[in-house]
Amino acid sequence: MNAIAAIITVIVAIILFTSIAYVKAPPNRAAIITGLLKEPRILRGKAGFKIPFFERVDWLEVGQMDISVETEEFIPTSDFINIQVDAIAQVSIDVENGMDIAMRNFLNKNMDEIKTSIATLQGNLREIIGTMELKNICQNKAEFSKQVKENAEEDIANLGISIISFNVQNIKDKENLISDLGIDNREKIRKSGSIAKADSLKEVSINQAKADNESNTAEIESQTEIAK
Repeated sequence: MNAIAAIITVIVAIILFTSIAYVKAPPNRAAIITGLLKEPRILRGKAGFKIPFFERVDWLEVGQMDISVETEEFIPTSDFINIQVDAIAQVSIDVENGMDIAMRNFLNKNMDEIKTSIATLQGNLREIIGTMELKNICQNKAEFSKQVKENAEEDIANLGISIISFNVQNIKDKENLISDLGIDNREKIRKSGSIAKADSLKEVSINQAKADNESNTAEIESQTEIAK
């Protein structure tokens, strides 16, 4: 009986130790184990153990986050047209180069708290708006998005975060000039289409006249031969 009791005690102790010491981190969260060693141990997408009472576990969200970036008011472009822009930025903790910084800034914070801390993107968006003309912003959103991303990368890196992508969604202005640009483009396309159609009809007419002329010439030559 004593042996059985001892075995049961050992089994219970192992179960208790495992439940307390076992740490499993999913791919989108990093477990930060600190206490005994000078440098923290980081688990991400794998499992490990901590030493109870001597080590502790903190958590860091490292998954992709979608952040809505909007200008709160109308911002003047380089040609002095006031616009509002909203965009979507996809960011994540820089697990390769920024873990130490990110741990100091965002340990045990949820994704919403991390998103709130990233206010610098709006400032970067405002800066780039002021360097481009409205027409360029509207007609080349990819370049506009690229410039905002490049402008923001260093500031965001100082928080331990990397920008995966930055995409402008909507642009609007006070005077409906963007709509006017669209009308102007549509008129240019319509005009180009009309010119192309007229050129095509002209070419058809020229070819038809040429064919008629050749037919008439052949008919005259034929009649001349008959008369001879």
